[in-house]
Amino acid sequence: MSVPRLLVVGGNGYLGSAVCKAAVSRGWEVASMSSSGKAYTTPAGHTPKWVHRVKWHRASAFEPASYADLVASSSAVVHTLGILLEDGGYKQAVRDGDVFGIAKALAMGLTGSGAASNPLKTKDEQRATYESMNRDSAVTVLKTMLATPPTPAAAEAEAEAGPSSTSRSFTYVSAAGSILPGVPQRYVQSKREAEAAILDRCTPTSGVHPIIVRPGLMYHAHLRPLSTLPAFALSCTAHLHDSCGGQRPAFIPKGGVVDRAADNFATHPLHVDHVADAIVKCIAEDKAGVFDVQTMRRWAGFDVPSQTGEAQPVHA
Repeated sequence: MSVPRLLVVGGNGYLGSAVCKAAVSRGWEVASMSSSGKAYTTPAGHTPKWVHRVKWHRASAFEPASYADLVASSSAVVHTLGILLEDGGYKQAVRDGDVFGIAKALAMGLTGSGAASNPLKTKDEQRATYESMNRDSAVTVLKTMLATPPTPAAAEAEAEAGPSSTSRSFTYVSAAGSILPGVPQRYVQSKREAEAAILDRCTPTSGVHPIIVRPGLMYHAHLRPLSTLPAFALSCTAHLHDSCGGQRPAFIPKGGVVDRAADNFATHPLHVDHVADAIVKCIAEDKAGVFDVQTMRRWAGFDVPSQTGEAQPVHA
C-alpha cells in the first residue's frame, strides 16, 4: 500500500521543518527542497532523528527545471517560503535572538529603506521582496505542478489516500489579516494576491486542489525564544477581545486607524507545531479551502466559539 509522498518547499526552515517532522511521524515519504539543499539543524546545530527520514534537495522555486521531477513524484506539495520583512537580515536576527537587529529590520520595513529599496539590486535582492517571495514563488511552484503530470507512484499514493481523494493537493501558507504591529501592509497584501492566483488556477478540473492556511504569529519557546513574549501578550489581548464577543466599542469607527490597529491584537498566536499539524491534517483528510487561526486552534484542542473557525469555500 502506498503512503502519501510529500514535497515541502522550504523544508529546512522554521515552519517547513515542523511540517516535515509532522509528516514523517505519520510514516509519509517526505522530501524537502530549498536554495541550499541542506538538511535541517536546530539553532544549536543539532540534527534531530527525524531529519534522516527526509530527502533533502537543492532547488530554486523560481527555476521549475530544478524541481519539476520532485513535483511529479509528489502527491502533495506544501509551500512554506516567505518573508515577514524585506530586510534579509531579520531572519538571522530572530535565530540569534538579536532584539536590536529585529528592531532595525522593522524600522527599515516601515521606512522603505534597506536592500529591497536599492535600485541597483542583484538578482537575489530583486527576489527578496514581498511580491516575489510571498506571491511569485508560490505561483511558480503551483504552475509547475499543474504542468507536470504525476508519476505512477504519486498518482497511486493519491488514489489510495481515501475514497474522496480526486486530485493532488497544493498547500499555501498565507497569513491572518494581522500578524504584528509594525509589519508593512504589503506583507498581507502579497499573501492575498497569492491566494487569489492559487484559487484561480486550482479549478475543479485542474487535478490539484488548494489548501490555504492563515496563521498569525507562530511561536516556539526553544527554537524562537524571542517569539514567546509577544505571543504571550497577543494571547492575552486576543482572549480579551474574545471575551467581549469580538465587538469593539461603538465610538471606534470601522475601518479607521484605531480599528485596524486593534486587529493586530485580536489574532491568537499559534505554536508552530500546531500549524504544521493542521497542514498535515488537511492533506491527510483531503480537505480544501481557506483555514483560519480559530480553525487551527480548535484542531489543536482549544475551546473556540462555535460561530468562528469555519473553513471558507474554495470556489465562489
